[in-house]
Amino acid sequence: MKKSEIVIIQSSLQEKEIYLDKVDGIRGEKTNEAINAFLQGVSSNIDDEEWIKWSTKRKAIASLQLLCSENNIEAGKIDGLYGPQTDAASGLLLQLNSTEGIARGFGDIVSLRENPHGFPLENMQHLTGYYGSPCEIQLVRVPCPWQLRLDWDLAKATRHISIHEKLSVSLSNILDKVYVYYGDEGIKKHGLDRYGGSYNCRKKRGSMSSWSTHAWGISIDWFPSKNKLKWRSDRASLAHPDLDYWWEVWEQEGWLSLGRSEDRDWMHIQAAKR
Repeated sequence: MKKSEIVIIQSSLQEKEIYLDKVDGIRGEKTNEAINAFLQGVSSNIDDEEWIKWSTKRKAIASLQLLCSENNIEAGKIDGLYGPQTDAASGLLLQLNSTEGIARGFGDIVSLRENPHGFPLENMQHLTGYYGSPCEIQLVRVPCPWQLRLDWDLAKATRHISIHEKLSVSLSNILDKVYVYYGDEGIKKHGLDRYGGSYNCRKKRGSMSSWSTHAWGISIDWFPSKNKLKWRSDRASLAHPDLDYWWEVWEQEGWLSLGRSEDRDWMHIQAAKR
């Protein structure tokens, strides 16, 4: 068992006034005695009538499973065996105790699949047919209702986003709706003023031949420092439930969030489908 799990057991049993010693993450004699006392009080929930014969470690695991169950976290059978389900449940219990809440899982995020403007699939043939050749497109500067600061150099600011001319109206509608909903306070709170750029004539990261959608001027990056390429929804700031409206406004216009669709690169939004 992890030391952090022993800490959870000790602190939980301390709250129940069963464990009266210090919380140190060490499963010593007093901790084992408290676990025994706890299990005896809830023995009807243990899936083995002869649990009393278990090793002290197995009893500790059973107490962890029971504590998960008490907090409405599914840990499977209360059998004192530490498998994948217990491990996952333990992680949620640790999260609950450290943050007073459990982060929403990616499976609970439902993206909208709208495409009112007929945005193309993300491949060379479709992108070129719809937008033209990469790095040879017509850009327009769309005003942003709030000030944008470059995420890697906050001293540099702009009030415009360079985007493909076909996206100017769509982007303007999105920015206006977002600003009305979040206002200056919400924009700053969620880092929506931390800009990562749009048009960039470059290939995809790690590729020598495939063009990035940025080369067509059809992608924008937001708050890169808190939404890095490989960060998942449990870590990326833009995956927070308070940002659901932000993403839904983009999706209603047909844009695609890689975070909401693939649970990676949460900074990135593009006007191309996958």
